[in-house]
Amino acid sequence: MIRRLAATVRYWLPAALLTLVATNQLRLAATEGLSPWSGGGFGMFSSTDSPGQRHLHAFVQNAGIRREVALPADLAETVRRATTLPSRRRLSSLAAELAELESGGSVRWDEIDLQVWAIDHDPRTLVPRGRLVRIERFDLDAR
Repeated sequence: MIRRLAATVRYWLPAALLTLVATNQLRLAATEGLSPWSGGGFGMFSSTDSPGQRHLHAFVQNAGIRREVALPADLAETVRRATTLPSRRRLSSLAAELAELESGGSVRWDEIDLQVWAIDHDPRTLVPRGRLVRIERFDLDAR
């Protein structure tokens, strides 16, 4: 019995691995905001939500002051990864890097908000519109 199963493994193993990858992509898309175009790419033809259609806004704030932070070019790869899969861990890492860059200023910021947006299209009119994929707030005093 075991020999027969081992002999057929080359037939069923690829299907099992593809099923695991597809299941994981569906889970990440539902719980972490993974772009359907990433991961295994199984949802790329069902959506226009590609990583290139996403963008990120970062805001630092304290005691009534809120300002948007310009995202430096040297963080472009980190931002791309965070918009493709905006998990709390990736956004927290990006927030730490942005906070370090912002700490050189004269204002001590208390919090940083990161917002990941996707561009969707109205199904009837095809007019583009923004859709909030994920928002996270990080306390900078805790760092």
